Amino acid sequence: MTNARLSPAGALAWVASLTVDLRGAAVLDAGGAVLAGDADVGRRAAAALAERPDADDVDGGDVLVVRRAGHAVAAALGPRSLVRVARLDLATAAGALGAT
Repeated sequence: MTNARLSPAGALAWVASLTVDLRGAAVLDAGGAVLAGDADVGRRAAAALAERPDADDVDGGDVLVVRRAGHAVAAALGPRSLVRVARLDLATAAGALGAT
């Protein structure tokens, strides 16, 4: 992906098209409010980020959260997920949200 900008819904669609065994996903703003996606995943992601406010990446059990440029993208991953690949995909999606 290049310098393209994605909407929150677009970021989720892009992540869903790439992520193996994705159970749910959400986009959060800097304050932890869910902008798009699964509300339960968003709630769990916000709690994980609140526990580690300085972390860019948080692995909260089955929820992986990546924060970039004022947004966070979270994914609930199943046991067949490729976590390292998913982390890179979430980081790219979060970075592509930019100032949307």
